[in-house]
Amino acid sequence: MFLQGKRILFFSARAFDIPDNIKLALEKEGARVDFYDERPGNTFFVKALIRIDRNLLARYIDRYHQRIVEQTAGNDYDYIFFIKGESVSQKTLNHLRRLHRHAKFIIYHWDSIANNRNALRLLPYFDQVFSFDRSDCEKIGMNFLPLFYMTEYAAVSEIHPVNYKYDLMFVGTVHSDRYRILEDVRKQILGKGGRCFLYYFFQSKVLFYKMKMQQKSMRSLTRDQVHFKSLTKDQLLELYAESRIVIDIQHPKQTGLTMRCMETLGAKRKLITTNSQIKDYDFYDPNNILVIDRNQPVIPLTFIQSAYRDVPEQIYRKYSLENWIKTIFQ
Repeated sequence: MFLQGKRILFFSARAFDIPDNIKLALEKEGARVDFYDERPGNTFFVKALIRIDRNLLARYIDRYHQRIVEQTAGNDYDYIFFIKGESVSQKTLNHLRRLHRHAKFIIYHWDSIANNRNALRLLPYFDQVFSFDRSDCEKIGMNFLPLFYMTEYAAVSEIHPVNYKYDLMFVGTVHSDRYRILEDVRKQILGKGGRCFLYYFFQSKVLFYKMKMQQKSMRSLTRDQVHFKSLTKDQLLELYAESRIVIDIQHPKQTGLTMRCMETLGAKRKLITTNSQIKDYDFYDPNNILVIDRNQPVIPLTFIQSAYRDVPEQIYRKYSLENWIKTIFQ
């Protein structure tokens, strides 16, 4: 319990139950954690406006953060910990620094700097800056730290069905060229006699119809093929257990490995990805991971049929949530 007795003020945007799992893992190491959602709201429009430019909602956001700063002013924090810092202002960080002069300020970026217009303005306010994106780290001088998988995915790794229900599984939001690539891969796997499960998620109906109008490749996507409600964690874990291969298509502006890549590693499932950077990681094995060209994906039958091959146990431990926390706070 290397954080025994330490107090942490933790800010992160809601991303499924991931911040809750981080908070629990910190508490397991002995820390007292006060967690707050970094965003003042989680409606589609609030999230979209913050992503476009947080200044569009500056007064609303700053009032929300000010209330949190006042509520926690009397606490003697050892760490002020942010994930991403998409909406927080320099003024708020200055205020926190004045109140908590002895606290260490840490930020972790789990999105590329290109997708977070606020990020560069905040870097001078932090003592330690981490990112999952190796390219951003090399350009800006941040500490490189890949994402992690949670304990539940390691439990999935113990499940080895004789016959998998699905040969390919995808669950995620639809953005950029993702739908076009997924359709291409799906047709190839079906053509080879495989079975697919694809869960196309949109944050709102407005976004769904907007993308249908803008992207020719999505004209064939019908309303009954998409979902506006996320799967539960239990539903997602069940799909991992039932699936031979998981597919990951990262945003074109992103080079860091997504959470989906790490979850697949933890679950010991095979992976198809468009991210060629994965070849530089110590868990890369061409038997387990197929890197495809996003313009001309090719899925060999041998990759679908071959079994997953274990990597060394120390590599699985390296990408666990527990090790991620120790790297940041030690």
